[in-house]
Amino acid sequence: MLKVLLIQVAREGPGGEVWRPSRLWFHGVTLPYLAALFSPRCEVRIVDELAEPVPFDHACDLVGITFMGASLPRAMRIADAFRARGRPVVAGGVTATAYAQDVLPHVDSLVMGDADGLVEPLLDDLERGTLRQVYRHETPPPLEDAPLPRYDLVDPGRVGPYFPVEATRGCSIGCSFCATSHFHGRLQRRKPIASVVRDIDALRSRGIRRILFVDDNITLDRRYFRELLEALKSRDVRWTANATADIARDESLADLMAASGCESVSIGFETVTQQNLALAGKARFQTSEYPEAVRRLRERGIMVLGMFVLGLDHDTPGTFGEIESFLLVNKIEMALFHILTPVRGTPLHRDLLEEGRLLDRGFSEHGADRAVFSPAGMSGIELEEGFWELQRRFYSFGSILRRLVLVRPDRHYLRRLPAVAANLYFGWLARRRQLLI
Repeated sequence: MLKVLLIQVAREGPGGEVWRPSRLWFHGVTLPYLAALFSPRCEVRIVDELAEPVPFDHACDLVGITFMGASLPRAMRIADAFRARGRPVVAGGVTATAYAQDVLPHVDSLVMGDADGLVEPLLDDLERGTLRQVYRHETPPPLEDAPLPRYDLVDPGRVGPYFPVEATRGCSIGCSFCATSHFHGRLQRRKPIASVVRDIDALRSRGIRRILFVDDNITLDRRYFRELLEALKSRDVRWTANATADIARDESLADLMAASGCESVSIGFETVTQQNLALAGKARFQTSEYPEAVRRLRERGIMVLGMFVLGLDHDTPGTFGEIESFLLVNKIEMALFHILTPVRGTPLHRDLLEEGRLLDRGFSEHGADRAVFSPAGMSGIELEEGFWELQRRFYSFGSILRRLVLVRPDRHYLRRLPAVAANLYFGWLARRRQLLI
């Protein structure tokens, strides 16, 4: 059998080092899924660089690499090193697709878009010695025949508390800064419910009961989402997923989420300024509805992780305090903040390029913690400093006490206490100016 090495490249620090936590917050589904696509014809090894070093001397017939954003420069050096050893290299993923012209000189082949349906012809060409430079679909492929990810290749002792499951791929909302929705053609494809349950049952058979749905927005198709929740009710799992704030408008759906084992949702609030939502392509959502959505979810024991993008055109130095106030008043359990990053191929990148606001900063700066464009309402330095100060303040001891400990107990009070440990960890990272990944 052919031997294939699949690598998820990590972002490196300023000295070229890779920070490896003792335990990953969660393992992505990309490597186990790609391994399943290759497995019928190949012996596969997967390496997440956050968990272990790249084995440059591994005897293999093909190296596959995938990476995100600021990891691009390191990924290209890794590709060059394997090619210097005579190993053919194929790259893939959203970032590789968006920056194809920068990636192609460093690899033998590039898979643009989904790998489903392209692995077989790629392997055929590899065996003939006729690898094509680019493999791609004319239209995104359906997911009816999606294989079971190779969860057996992931060391559960290095991952926790969640394991990944994919139910849908893509999103039709089309936020101006979102690369995945635009590269998937602003449509969502869905796996059969039976396939999703198959993947969950495979994890349950391995003693894993906590599930992270990696979908961009699993709640988009309400009928499909309800069917999935009904199937989950008998599975005895706890799960978390990405969602939009309107998910709590339907109280019966929120009830079903709780009954099916939902313990938290990551909501893309993005901003607390309505004008920013309109600029981002999310005018259908109302910031005024955010508090009620949080309240309804909390009443059902569902914790909220708020996700925010900093640096939108209506943001000013006062925005950081406004976001902090919203989070404190509504006692949001967790939050993730990202500096707006224009990815090539998105409407945001196009607009900033036309306005002459893109800065000439290297790919290693495109990690959601640097201002790689000129903000409209503040300086780039103010944006970066505000980003770190907001994280430090939100995850400070005083904030943790106000949001999670010194609150009126309800029947879900104890369920939220594990979030205290997560907050303390994120606070430690914030004080070190260290990102989670």
